[in-house]
Amino acid sequence: MDCVPPTSCGCYHEGRYWQSGQQFWDGEECQSLCSCNGVTGVVSCVPHSCGPDEACRVVDGQFGCHPNPHGTCSASGDPHYLTFDGKTYDFQGTCRYVLAEVCNSSSGLHQFSVEAKNEPWNGLPHVFAVNFVQKC
Repeated sequence: MDCVPPTSCGCYHEGRYWQSGQQFWDGEECQSLCSCNGVTGVVSCVPHSCGPDEACRVVDGQFGCHPNPHGTCSASGDPHYLTFDGKTYDFQGTCRYVLAEVCNSSSGLHQFSVEAKNEPWNGLPHVFAVNFVQKC
């Protein structure tokens, strides 16, 4: 058996061995980001959470915060929009516009485009609603 310098020793955290300097997520919902100090053998954790476009899950054998594989956007009301990244917008224009589409063919996503058009609602000149949607 070979000896290793103390700085190369790892840490044990909840029964699992981690290499010196290794970072890992802890908690079922990635509530903490932890790291192993090989000199002291101590694991230190700080509160953390996944970003708004991430989910705590296993991808390719690695547990942690990973980008969401899908997203949702919406248009509703007088028209109010919620984008894939969670931002909100209000747009009452009456032109035809692209509501959502894939902008990078190398992203691995299925190609799609959704067009929409707002029109006055119920004859009211200052109230608009999405009245036309076309999947291209």
